[in-house]
Amino acid sequence: MSAPEPGLRELKKQMTRENIAGAALQLTLEKGLDSVTVDEIAQLAFVSPRTVSNYFSSKDEAVVAAGTPDWLEVVDTFGARGEGERPLTTLCELFSEFVGTRTPEQLRVALQIVDLVDRYPSLRPHQTAAYDTLEEALRARVADLTGTDVENDVYPWLVAAAAVSAVRSSVRIWGRAGAKPDQLPELLQTAFNQFSDGLPSPRPAGSAD
Repeated sequence: MSAPEPGLRELKKQMTRENIAGAALQLTLEKGLDSVTVDEIAQLAFVSPRTVSNYFSSKDEAVVAAGTPDWLEVVDTFGARGEGERPLTTLCELFSEFVGTRTPEQLRVALQIVDLVDRYPSLRPHQTAAYDTLEEALRARVADLTGTDVENDVYPWLVAAAAVSAVRSSVRIWGRAGAKPDQLPELLQTAFNQFSDGLPSPRPAGSAD
């Protein structure tokens, strides 16, 4: 069963959240994170400072939110695929499709976030929290689809951890290497394939076949 469409109230809240996050990112790119204040974010987003604080615990969280894809969309789609497929194979396909549908602007912002997280360590815990949320949701969904117990079986934990590690590592390498946007799905495919193959040791450069 698909999730119900959000109501007008939820859509307004989502738009406000995105507006605040976008303002935080814009100011950070213009001035540097240390020079940005919540009052400035509020002014640019046309909301009150209290509203900013209602949506985000800090300016750091708002900045990271501006470039964090809604990975939970993949979890919803994964749950609708049903049983009988190898979870990592399915997740590889779904994550690759998901990043393949991102717009050039969304990918540009994602690249900016990778750079900012490297420059400002205070952003990293918020990025980690987003990946933790994704892993927790995947863990529960894998358990449901495979008939395992998330409290006692290690399998859903391993699958979820492997999938999130593949996504996180691919995004980081993609961003730091200055790769082209269309190279991200390929990196994801490579990462998932290596997990599926049991992480074989790479051959040293120049070694014979």
